[in-house]
Amino acid sequence: MAPTSLLSIVSLALLTLFSSSLSTPVNAVSVQSEHIVRRHADIAVSKRSKTKKRSNSKRCKAKSSSAALSSTSSTKEAAKPTSTKQASAPTTTQAAAPAKTTQASSGGSSSGSSSGGSSSSSGGGSVNLRGKACLAWPNYNYNKLSTWKGSKTGLIYSWNADKVPGAEDLGFTYAPMLWGWKDTGDWFSKVTQGYAQIALGPNEPNELGQSNMDAWSGISIWKQYMRPLADKGYTLISPAMSSRPNGKDWMKTFMANCDDCKVSGIATHWYGTDLEEFKSYVTYWHDTYNLPVYVTEYADQDFNGGPQATMDEIWAFMVGATSWLNSQDWVKAHCWFGAMEGMDNVNPLNKLMNDAGDAPNDLGYYFINN
Repeated sequence: MAPTSLLSIVSLALLTLFSSSLSTPVNAVSVQSEHIVRRHADIAVSKRSKTKKRSNSKRCKAKSSSAALSSTSSTKEAAKPTSTKQASAPTTTQAAAPAKTTQASSGGSSSGSSSGGSSSSSGGGSVNLRGKACLAWPNYNYNKLSTWKGSKTGLIYSWNADKVPGAEDLGFTYAPMLWGWKDTGDWFSKVTQGYAQIALGPNEPNELGQSNMDAWSGISIWKQYMRPLADKGYTLISPAMSSRPNGKDWMKTFMANCDDCKVSGIATHWYGTDLEEFKSYVTYWHDTYNLPVYVTEYADQDFNGGPQATMDEIWAFMVGATSWLNSQDWVKAHCWFGAMEGMDNVNPLNKLMNDAGDAPNDLGYYFINN
């Protein structure tokens, strides 16, 4: 065969092979959203070099559908206020505060408050809060806390016992949290008499990804590390349950068996998209234990596989929730999630901080002033 013909055959074969490879579809690399669970400090400030926060292996979690309550109302009814920085809570028809139907456990008592402020009683004294809006603040001093003072902000906490720099100078009431067994090492050295007036119990002990302990271990850590603070003038707030149904059982065991534990308020968390379900859930804790309630985390967030709320729906939920919470004298503080730059696996539309991290956004200004 002539060299020219052989060359043509080889060229034709290469061309056919090349064409065949091009005809095969090219699949894009599949990148699954990891929802990496990070420390609360990392959620807000990745540039921070300090490592004071513990690794919270799951920021938020799916709530069992069995916890859902039937509701005929929708949060879509309210509209976003036209002026967010100076907006006041809209005039709405509020339901009366529920009757106190059951006895309190652990020797606590409920105290009333006006919508402009809040006070709580304990075995060792009382706490007067400037307002009910609370900041769950993982930002240490890398964000401008002065812009968050607002007219309704009172309580502030940081998921540990590290005091937020400058908070008290701005009129905030700082609350250390005994997050879990990991934090017991320096608790006694930091949380001394006069360090604060109020202390928060373990963070979601009913969750494997949070402080993760059974109620009997919760009683043990409480009696060893929290109960002594009542004799030093502290108001003690219970461990904070997630809204998973097992949280109610956990708390029943804890409250029934924690003798002389001086629990003066119930902390709880809630994530969902139904305003009426939120109201029913918060009311449950007051009706069951006849104690003040501290909603130390909540947001308009679906963890059950449903659609996430739109910005308009979040505004409606915010307006309805804050108005209702402020009208209940037994609700002492409520902390929207979140006052931070990054929201981890929570719908980022719930964020209260602007993208620069130096001030609240419109939703944030509304929250701290209503």
